[in-house]
Amino acid sequence: MKINIKNTLNIFVAISFLLPLNSQADYPKTDLDYLGLPIYCKEMHQKGNQGTARALQWEKRLAGNGGIHHYCAGLFTYNLAFKTSDKEERGYKLKAALNEMSYPFEHGIDPNFVLLPKMYYDVGKVQEALEDYQSALESYQKSIEMNPKVWMTYVAISDLQLKLNKTKEAIDTLKKGLEHKPDSKPLLKRLAKLKK
Repeated sequence: MKINIKNTLNIFVAISFLLPLNSQADYPKTDLDYLGLPIYCKEMHQKGNQGTARALQWEKRLAGNGGIHHYCAGLFTYNLAFKTSDKEERGYKLKAALNEMSYPFEHGIDPNFVLLPKMYYDVGKVQEALEDYQSALESYQKSIEMNPKVWMTYVAISDLQLKLNKTKEAIDTLKKGLEHKPDSKPLLKRLAKLKK
């Protein structure tokens, strides 16, 4: 099934209008900030790295990314959300993270961009943290449609289904994942646990 980027873009745009105005993402700046992020975030966007051979190499590899630094900021802000015990602040950070992660979808991301399955997965994680479970399931499903061999998306779906007391659906999801990735230890382990 082909992903309709235009419809996805419309959904993300609609969500962004629901976000509070003070929901601003934090952008990573220091080496420590970049520790929990993919290497390309630091290589392409840390101050002093722009224009270097490594940065240009990543720019070439990730051509058509629609503004990947926003996605990186979203990941960073998502991580920060779980470093606070203040529920309201966490909510603001999660909404800001979702807004930033949505940016590439609104600004010309290539529909065949190599990182789209992971990006949909990460958007789903933020939506799940915001307790928007239906949107999270839809984002996870888009991730699977783009790359059915990524085991962690099946785990995310099955864990969410368990959270929603849908054990049979969780088992079915894990089995479906094993059809595409039969040697996945995380999928096998979860399935064995649920079948006890």
